[in-house]
This record gives sequence, structure tokens and C-alpha cells, in this order.
Amino acid sequence: MSKFPLTFLPFLLLAVPAVAQDTAERKIPWANKFFTGTAEMPPPVILHDFGTLPKGTIKTYRFKMTNIYAFPVEVKLPKVPSCICVSILEYTGKMEPRDTGHIDIKIDTSRVEGPKTVDLPIRFECRDPKTRELLWSEAKLEIRAVSRSDITITPGAVVFGTVPAGQTAAQSVSVVYTGRQRDWAITAVEYRKELMDVKVVGPARGSIVYEVTATLNANAKAGRFDDQIILKTNDPVAPALTLTVTGEIQPPLSIAVSDQLNFRGVEVGKKVELRITVVSSARKFKVKKVEGAGDGFAAVILPQDANKVQPLTITFEPSKVGPVKKVLTIETDSGESVKLMVEGVGKEPAQ
Repeated sequence: MSKFPLTFLPFLLLAVPAVAQDTAERKIPWANKFFTGTAEMPPPVILHDFGTLPKGTIKTYRFKMTNIYAFPVEVKLPKVPSCICVSILEYTGKMEPRDTGHIDIKIDTSRVEGPKTVDLPIRFECRDPKTRELLWSEAKLEIRAVSRSDITITPGAVVFGTVPAGQTAAQSVSVVYTGRQRDWAITAVEYRKELMDVKVVGPARGSIVYEVTATLNANAKAGRFDDQIILKTNDPVAPALTLTVTGEIQPPLSIAVSDQLNFRGVEVGKKVELRITVVSSARKFKVKKVEGAGDGFAAVILPQDANKVQPLTITFEPSKVGPVKKVLTIETDSGESVKLMVEGVGKEPAQ
């Protein structure tokens, strides 16, 4: 095993000439370039500073990555962060040349007292195209935050979870101030009105306690959301507090796959099938018919009692070599419908 040799890296970079490196540059991991996305010398540390947060706040952040090299790169399972206040939510495990990816992290300041710096090393590996030698480099990520103990938010975020389209939901958090500013107050609130409504009640008598309630709009657009509520205060140190708001509005009818189904490299005369699931968030239903099939594509409606979940089989049996693309419309007995794009490529039969 070895780290990226300095003589090898310029060769790997796309359209970047070899240049001499000084001593200072040699100390910077080449893997840091995945987070800057350029061939220029990266900073010694890839930093994200959450700033000053009320104790109990939960926040997320996405480190974006770009593979600027002319070879595939694997991202190894990140090491456990140096503080349990930070956790890895999701990461891209492999990037082809010029691909993009990400590493999602979460910080929970209920586990932090005062200022905190968390190291998060991320290891990247590849193979030398000529020698097949394993090459690696470890990026240096750093997360910073300050947990302010005189302001506490419980729970630390507004989490709606999954809510059926057309329905509403409400979540509340409490904001408690125990500092020395006797007239501390929440003076205004900002939020996305097409997504939710927010009410602030307080302060409670005898203490500075506010209740913030977010109510999801019944006509909010379907899909996942990652939003925020901004609480303006008269505190010169923290004039604005930010609450993370997450959830998903499930559409009336959806398909439990991506909106595109691929059948790649199917031999002419052979049949391949894939099972999908049609999901309703509102009522029980049956699949009535599927329109738009043909050119080797077919849909098989499986016998099933009315339910909120219905299986459906899509088959591809190409009759000729080449690509095929169709848009299927799945209709239900309740009058609702959902579209699914399917693609396939027919290839010559094996000899």
C-alpha cells in the first residue's frame, strides 16, 4: 500500500500539466482535492463551521465531492468521528472519473459543551492503471461548533417524518433561555409559508420559555424537504436561531423505485422481469390497467385484493438490437394514475 506518489498524481489529473511541488504542498493530502473539485493545491483542512448553536440543536451538512482524476476512486467507510456528537448519515462509496458524490453528517449539540472541533478523516483508494498497485490518500475534514448552554432547544429539530399528501401535521419545540439578559426575547420568525405555518408562544410566566409550533400545510408540494425556521432575537450575541425542518410529503400515488427503470444488455429473444410496487398514501386500490407498453415492454398485473400497496411486474423481451424507451401510465380503479419511464437495450444473442 502507498499514498498517491507525487510523480503519479499529475499524470492522473485530466488536462493538468505536471508541476513541481514545494515542501508545504507535500504535507497536504491529495484527497482534499475531491472536496475542492479543482487541480489547484487544496487547503490543508476541509472545514465546516456550524457556528454558535443553542444546546440541543441538531443540524446536518453535506460535504460535496468531485472526482477530478481519470480513474475510478473508492471512498472507504469513514472512521468514527473523534466526538460522538457527530455522525455519518450517508456517503458515496465510489466515483467514476468526473463523477460527483457527497458525505452527509449530523451534529447533535446536546452532546457538546462549549466550543468543539471534530476531526473526520476520509480515505480514498484506487489502483495504478499500469502496475495495479493500491494507491490511497486520506482527506482531512474538520467540523466545528459552539454549544451555547444558556439557550436550550428541545427537541433539537422539527422532524415531520412521512406525511401523506393533502394531510397536515404539527411538531413543537421548546426554546429556553437561562442567561443574564433579563429581557431576552424572540422578536420575529421567518419560514417558508408555502410549506408550513409557524406559531411562537411565550415567554412563560416566571421564566423565559417559548414554544415554537410548526404546522405542515395540507397543500404543500409532494416530495422530500430539508428546510429551516429562523427565530430572530434581541440577543446581540445570537441575533438569529435556526431550526432544521425535515420530512417527506408522500404523493397520492407513487412507485417504490426511482422514476426510471433500466433493462440493460438483454439478449434478443430473452425475457427479463423486474418487480415494482405501486403505493397509495390515501386509500386502498387496485391496478386497473397499464398503458404505453410495447417494443418489447409489457406489464403484468398480479391478482391482489384492494390495498394501499400493489405489486406489478414489468418485463422486457427485445425483438431487435438497440435501445428502447417507453413511458408507462399505471391507472388504478380509484381514478388516479402515475407514470413510469422504462428503458432497455437489446443486444445480439450469445454465440
